[in-house]
Amino acid sequence: MTDSEQKAMQEILREKGYRMERSLGSGAFSQVVLVRPLSKEAGERPLACKISDRTELALREAKLLQCADHPLFPKFRGMWRQGETVYLLTEYVCGDSLEEFLRRRGGFSQTQTARVGLALAEGLKFLHQMPDPILYRDLKPANIMIRQDGRVKLLDMGCACKRSDQTATLAGTVGYAAPEQLTAGGRLTFSCDVYSLGRTMEAMAGKNCGRELRRVILACTRERPQDRIPDMQALTAALIPLCGGGEAENGRTRRAAFLRSRTACIKNIWESNYKNK
Repeated sequence: MTDSEQKAMQEILREKGYRMERSLGSGAFSQVVLVRPLSKEAGERPLACKISDRTELALREAKLLQCADHPLFPKFRGMWRQGETVYLLTEYVCGDSLEEFLRRRGGFSQTQTARVGLALAEGLKFLHQMPDPILYRDLKPANIMIRQDGRVKLLDMGCACKRSDQTATLAGTVGYAAPEQLTAGGRLTFSCDVYSLGRTMEAMAGKNCGRELRRVILACTRERPQDRIPDMQALTAALIPLCGGGEAENGRTRRAAFLRSRTACIKNIWESNYKNK
């Protein structure tokens, strides 16, 4: 982006009541910047603003993000269109990507991998069980954020689509996307996201992948969709026994204790990553 283009963008943001603080990253068709409201009435928390010239895709992402009312996904905060450019505001997620964690520390333990995988599976299950189900289609370590408070967030719904949308274009990242996503005429099913989650857990575990987790990953990543674990409900059931603790028992108390222990486990990932920096 040229200096003149950046100044123009800053002026547009200022007119809408936001001050740009810094860049958060960029891709082939968009960039993300950190903005803060100019008005105190609007609050002081920073927001992430995705700016894209791919108008149709950006408007679709905004619509899907409004439907993704689940803790795994950043909250939608607003959007507007300026000519052919779309500005999409979401909750700012402060943390590091899973990709960065893996680069710094290598693989995680089987328990850590299973618990992060379970958190992702529960959020994706929410999308899949909506009245008009949504497929995420781009699950990979670069899109997963680990917060300091132990929560996991899944960013960037730019590749997401309604399962009923048979005109959806090819989408996904080679190495993580299911083969049918990258094939013209491929049939989109819930197992597309199951495959990507399996590949993501495989990257997380690395050399620490135990036999039980390896069995689950292989069941997620078979080439033919009909041979895989079929959906997130079944994958959740397969991961729970690998997470440790009392999650296998019934009752709200046990469930709440498990969720707290899972958050503590993810928070420990953060702390161990930075303890010796």
